[in-house]
Amino acid sequence: MEALCPYLWLFQKSNGSTRSHGEDGDDEEALTTAMQKRTRAIHDISDKLVNAKLLMAFSDRKAYGDAVSHFYYIFDAIERQLALNKHENGLKEIAAFLSIMSRAERMKRDLRYFLGADWKSDIKSMPVSVREYVAYIEEVSRERPICLLPYVYHNWMAILAGGQIIRRLATHGMSLPHGKGVSMFAFDGETRASLKRRFKDSVCSIKLGDALCA
Repeated sequence: MEALCPYLWLFQKSNGSTRSHGEDGDDEEALTTAMQKRTRAIHDISDKLVNAKLLMAFSDRKAYGDAVSHFYYIFDAIERQLALNKHENGLKEIAAFLSIMSRAERMKRDLRYFLGADWKSDIKSMPVSVREYVAYIEEVSRERPICLLPYVYHNWMAILAGGQIIRRLATHGMSLPHGKGVSMFAFDGETRASLKRRFKDSVCSIKLGDALCA
């Protein structure tokens, strides 16, 4: 299971919530902080790869659409599996955000804008790396649903944070009409700052004891 869920050690640090008191009276760091520290190196690498790919696509609508399609399958897999496990201990709190945070359907709108109204999802057309990632998320969901948490957290937070920079660059670089082709970055009814704060607080409030014993 350690190989299947490399984040499991984070959860095992806590007997209850993701923030607890140690014997010396000091608070353990929040799960969100621990995840960020543990994944910083790989995120630095992936961010550079993603930024390089997107920067080359900002002047070409089809190339940009093709790039977005890769992310669509990842978000679709993560969000589908979260919905399937929305009643699981440790996932209930973040599943409550599905209605406002889900990106896959919004990505479909953008893909139809860039690639044509007849665009349809077909994962068989994706690179092997994308198909393997989707298969891995599905395996995690079957074997240890709680391990979906880090993937949901990091991908949604990426959209809330750096995604807004991409939105501006895409709009400017491709001279997009207002609001067109950037639905994946839009959030309705709440500011991003407020949503980001609520989501992080929800993750940090999760009680993981029962989930780890499941």
